[in-house]
Amino acid sequence: MYGVCVAVATHSAFAQTDLERATARDAANNGRAAFDAGKYEKAIDYLSRAEQLVHSPTHLLFMARAQVKLGRLVAAHETYLKITRETLASNAPKAFVAAQDSAEQEQEALDARLPSVTVTLQGATTAPDTTVQMDGTPLPTAMIGIPLPADPGEHVFKATGPWIASDPVTVRLSEAAKQTVTLKLRSTGTPPAAVAATAPAAAGQPAPAAAAATTTEPTNSATQSAADTRPPEVKAYHKKHSVPLLVTSGVFFAAGAVSAGFGAHYLVKASDTRNQSDLLFEQCRLMNGGTCPGGPASDEILSKDNEADHQSKLGIVCLAGAGVGVAAGLTFLIVDLSTSTYESARATTPRVLPIIGLQSVGVAGTF
Repeated sequence: MYGVCVAVATHSAFAQTDLERATARDAANNGRAAFDAGKYEKAIDYLSRAEQLVHSPTHLLFMARAQVKLGRLVAAHETYLKITRETLASNAPKAFVAAQDSAEQEQEALDARLPSVTVTLQGATTAPDTTVQMDGTPLPTAMIGIPLPADPGEHVFKATGPWIASDPVTVRLSEAAKQTVTLKLRSTGTPPAAVAATAPAAAGQPAPAAAAATTTEPTNSATQSAADTRPPEVKAYHKKHSVPLLVTSGVFFAAGAVSAGFGAHYLVKASDTRNQSDLLFEQCRLMNGGTCPGGPASDEILSKDNEADHQSKLGIVCLAGAGVGVAAGLTFLIVDLSTSTYESARATTPRVLPIIGLQSVGVAGTF
């Protein structure tokens, strides 16, 4: 139908079971109740579990609000972004659209409150493996010297390296504050480069430049030893047969990767469609006193369920094909490697053949 697919979809991409949907709904209700009661840690736990089972922007919205209440403004900022950057379908439930609208407004207000801190280094020259820590967590080198979003409150910074260090620096950030932290580096030992330079001079040996020149020959020897020493007939055989096998293997892997996208796409759509059906059913029950009688609403729910079933079947077919594509690609790759190894062994194994003529007797072979 669409070729072979590679299974790259996560658990959430598969159609949820009735048990998963019911559990997610209960977890979301408990999370909302915990939020209303001011138990924000508990609310985040319930809502994150509900989100793992069934995706919903409303789960993320209340998670972000709970994070704000706990002062975790950076985490809340990222949660709001997940909601606002999601592309909703044209027929998405009204609750999803309302959650996204609320997230956009609340994120704008949060951005004005979010503080930042810029870390700079001063003093001794840094080594390649020098690390800067914020509250005990190493920061990537790319984050040094630029503003870092941070939660309000107290933070501790320090730098460490093999022969340099800084004293810890503690700062207290208030909301919307923009601060700079300067870590003054001091030497704690002798740089490795200085030790390497003084050792040859003390022994009356050539300078590092001359020593480096003496290492060229072993390097070239190592390069020569790594050259292809296979017999000519093996090289010719492998060149003739290896390329078609590798190309065929690559074709199957590529086909699997292409159809993987289709499989993941249909499974995700099936999940979303099933969620929309559940929401429509809940809305129907609320409007009809706990039941959902027949009518346009019931027909729409049934249509959504049928559509989700069809999308799930398409995704499963693609995933089944994915196994075929990957298995075929691996098979051709293994055959190529096995052929190369076998022919090399044949060419390098000593062989002796008898030669008997009318007036002569002899042997011939390879050694």
